[in-house]
Amino acid sequence: MSTSTSTSASTAGGVGAQAGRPPGTGPGPAVTSWAVALLLLAALPLSAAFDSPLVLGPLAGAVVVPFAVVALARRLRLPAWAAASATLSLVLVVGASFARSASPALTGTGAGTGMTTVAAWRTTPFGEAAGPVVDAVARLLTAPRPAPVEHVVPVAMLTAVVALAVALAVARGSRARLAPLVGAVVLYGAAQLLTAGAADAGPVAAACVVVAAAGWLLLDGEAVRRGTPEAVLGRAAPGSRVRWRAGGVAGLVVVALVGAAGAGAATAVRGAPYEPREHVTPPRVPMSAAHPVAELARWHAEPDVPLLRVRGQHPGYLSWVTLPDFDGARWAAHLDLRPVGAVVEPALPPGAARGEARAEVELLGLAGASGPPGVWLPSVGHPVSTTAPGALSDADTGVLALAGPDARLPEGLVYELRAHVDVSDVGHAAAAGVPAGEEVARYLELPRLPADLRAYAQAVVEGAPSRLEQAMLLAEEVRTGRELAHDAVSGSSYARVRELLFAEAADGGQVGTSEQFTTAFAVLGRAVGLPTRVVLGFEVPPAEGEEPVVVHGADARMWAEVYFAGPGWVRFDPTPGAATATGLAPDLAAQQVGDVPQDGEDGPAQDLDPAEGGADEDPEASGAPLDESAPGAAGRWAGALAALLGVALLAVPAGLAVARAGRRRRLRTAGVVGAWQHVADAMLLRQGLPAPSRTAPRIADDVARLVDSATGAAAATLARAAEAAAFAPGPASPEGSTWSQAAQVSRALRRSAPWRRRITWWVDPRPLRRR
Repeated sequence: MSTSTSTSASTAGGVGAQAGRPPGTGPGPAVTSWAVALLLLAALPLSAAFDSPLVLGPLAGAVVVPFAVVALARRLRLPAWAAASATLSLVLVVGASFARSASPALTGTGAGTGMTTVAAWRTTPFGEAAGPVVDAVARLLTAPRPAPVEHVVPVAMLTAVVALAVALAVARGSRARLAPLVGAVVLYGAAQLLTAGAADAGPVAAACVVVAAAGWLLLDGEAVRRGTPEAVLGRAAPGSRVRWRAGGVAGLVVVALVGAAGAGAATAVRGAPYEPREHVTPPRVPMSAAHPVAELARWHAEPDVPLLRVRGQHPGYLSWVTLPDFDGARWAAHLDLRPVGAVVEPALPPGAARGEARAEVELLGLAGASGPPGVWLPSVGHPVSTTAPGALSDADTGVLALAGPDARLPEGLVYELRAHVDVSDVGHAAAAGVPAGEEVARYLELPRLPADLRAYAQAVVEGAPSRLEQAMLLAEEVRTGRELAHDAVSGSSYARVRELLFAEAADGGQVGTSEQFTTAFAVLGRAVGLPTRVVLGFEVPPAEGEEPVVVHGADARMWAEVYFAGPGWVRFDPTPGAATATGLAPDLAAQQVGDVPQDGEDGPAQDLDPAEGGADEDPEASGAPLDESAPGAAGRWAGALAALLGVALLAVPAGLAVARAGRRRRLRTAGVVGAWQHVADAMLLRQGLPAPSRTAPRIADDVARLVDSATGAAAATLARAAEAAAFAPGPASPEGSTWSQAAQVSRALRRSAPWRRRITWWVDPRPLRRR
């Protein structure tokens, strides 16, 4: 064997030579940097759970500090348990200190929860130390999403503990190379759980897989090798060079393909994500809101009083109080107020199509000592976030409230509001039914309903082809031939509704306030099975450019909302002179009340069978199209299946390649016996399993007939050395030289193999069945 071959073989191993570092020197900077980089990459999605990217600073520190402590302990020759104890103590002390300092500013959201008792363990020394950390976890899981930055304490502590475990495992040697990937999975999984899968759609996960696999290949010496070429007389001494191995390059390519396929498959996944916060009850403030009818009459009596100033994008109205509960005499709302943005699903699912409203609201006559009693803030739809300090909202009604010391809103309050609003077009609404079950019973309650009101409602909607048509017919019936009078007698009882609908004008009938018209529509709707609720709010006049709009007392109104399966809550205003269904697409409001769009008009038209229009037994079938039947859904499913198939096709050979690489690493550490096993594996791939009676020298003879003489001689030398080591152990041969000879023989056998064998050489599973 030439000098160049021996010299190169003695230095083989490349970057992976770190695995052979002397004991006690640690894993080396390359392995440590790789582990830190992998954890930092996996921690990136955690920032999506918070409202500021500044959390990346504490999270990065939580990853780096444990590695630094473990490295320092090894340098000072301290035991691993000392480094672990010191790091855990540091994490607990720092975390508890920050959690305790954050507690006073955050406990206000839990007011009114009724939690007045303290668990016994909280009075112990451990409870006093760890109690703030436990509270911090509870606050994080019940906080709005994204959570404020001050809630990062438990996440940073988890990150530090995971980084400590990985650092200790990596310090033990190359056998713990799986630890960084496990730690990355823990951090990535925590990010996905905190955000219900919204933190990452797949790219970060794919990048973690690529970085982990690339680190295994590069750091274990399977992808590159470093060697010094033969010195030539008359030339300067050559330096060492790094060369890529064919197997290492192929492995990196496979890893990159698997990562790309995984990212593509993740983007094709559809369906509702798992939401762990559904199993945690956020703190709530029970509140009952009575119908503030007196304020509606007072504002109409003072129509020029400015109530609020509005700027931004909104649907043309703002709601003040939503009242879903009716007892036959008045409207009310029994609310469960929670911090705005808390993860709480409403009893009735939101509409399939939703828009977003962003507005800035300034309270004028609606706040202060001269304002009405009440703590409700003007809002719209379901609030997602607001800058109003301490604001609370109800998930079912969307009511926004601000608890004050004197049950009044602070004067001059200015806040920004972001909310989701149900939107729908006439086609979906006309085809929608109404749901059934306990969730909708609240919106159908009619205690002691007079029989004449029920009969009247059923007569009005008789023959209507759809639920939407029923609602429109009822609204038209309530307003037709009747007069709106702001100074009429107020009231929401059955008696006042019957007077409005049935009494003669001379007897005080056929005239009423916005309250009576809305109540009459809502009661008649419930009588025929339409879920309804009433809302007191404000019409917002059109804005001129970017200038804010002032809402006056004359803009206060009361309207009703009807729930349809699919479209969600649709706004109806049955007051004379108002549009019937203002919650639908604009083309519906432009039509005559009671008309169903025909072919050729704007908006999708549908011919509905009367029986299909009332198909409430399966309301989702008549609501907005589901993903399975929506246009393009088949293409999405086909794409998802194709992506999964592609991942499977790539994952199988990739798994085999990784398993083969692991076998090569194991054989390489087994000395000359392992080197001969590597040659035997190559012969198995070249021409199949040899007969059990074939000894190592005879197999070497078979190798010599397939390769050149020098390589055949190397095979014979390995066979004799392996037999001697197995049956007459003596001084071990240098690992680098024996493995270099085995690799030389294996390459020669692969080059001499037919092209079909060479294609599957690196992923053939047959060597894995050998011992």
